[in-house]
Amino acid sequence: MTEPDVLHRTELAAPGGRRLEASGVFHLWGATYTVTFETPAGLGTFLGLYLAEADDTKVARCHLTPQGTGLPAANLRFQLNHAHRVAAAVLIAMDADGRSHSWMTHGEAGAANVVLAHDTWNPLETALPPESFITVDQLRTALGQWAFGETLPPPAVPWRSVRDIGWF
Repeated sequence: MTEPDVLHRTELAAPGGRRLEASGVFHLWGATYTVTFETPAGLGTFLGLYLAEADDTKVARCHLTPQGTGLPAANLRFQLNHAHRVAAAVLIAMDADGRSHSWMTHGEAGAANVVLAHDTWNPLETALPPESFITVDQLRTALGQWAFGETLPPPAVPWRSVRDIGWF
């Protein structure tokens, strides 16, 4: 893994400079929510609920989509573990030249006997290594920067460039 290149929001694949809308699909016990975040405060309110009540057996899927296109320019997936208060994430973004950029969190919050993945349907094939584990508090800050910040990957946590994650 190598240190990540930084990609500015204006460099994402967003035709005509369209505004990027942050959204995601999140699982709470017995419910699935598709949410669009209009403001940092709205994201913060939702994350308060989600981080307390998430179905931590499922992966959350987040998108930055140019307004009106329906095609994400960037996707972030993460899973958390309530009992150990750890999380891990992967991020893939497409730049305006059609190049794909992929990153994985890099932290020191690894916990024994915890498995986190970036795909609910294929958890064994997409398990994230313990060195990708960050704290849930770090994840919360990174999600705010991902949704409304200026650069990817979000600077709140260390990231490592990785080969193509395999979805877009």
